Amino acid sequence: MSPTAVLPRTRIAGLSARARNIVDSGLVSRTAAVPDWPARLDQLHHLTATPAADRSAAIARLDDRVLCDLLVLSYLHNGTPYALWADNLAGFAEDVLGAPTWAHLQTFVDFLAWRDR
Repeated sequence: MSPTAVLPRTRIAGLSARARNIVDSGLVSRTAAVPDWPARLDQLHHLTATPAADRSAAIARLDDRVLCDLLVLSYLHNGTPYALWADNLAGFAEDVLGAPTWAHLQTFVDFLAWRDR
């Protein structure tokens, strides 16, 4: 029996895995190997400087190819494709993990309310 591939939970999780594979396999080992790298690097710096709430919306509008290039650049420059979420853990949970943070918080609050009865 052959193992089955696990599907990523979100679009961004799948693209992040692809970006890691691109860099780890040696397909892209330097910034200049990324297509249209000067524009992409400017875009990455602009996104990093954007407030977290606006950044998530901007990332959601990006084409898969462009977002993958940005994640590759992030991995090359920061050691992780997830640097865009370094200051936004709730955004990371929602965008990458697919975990609706408010739903988890509500479950926790409901548990505490039930426990304290």
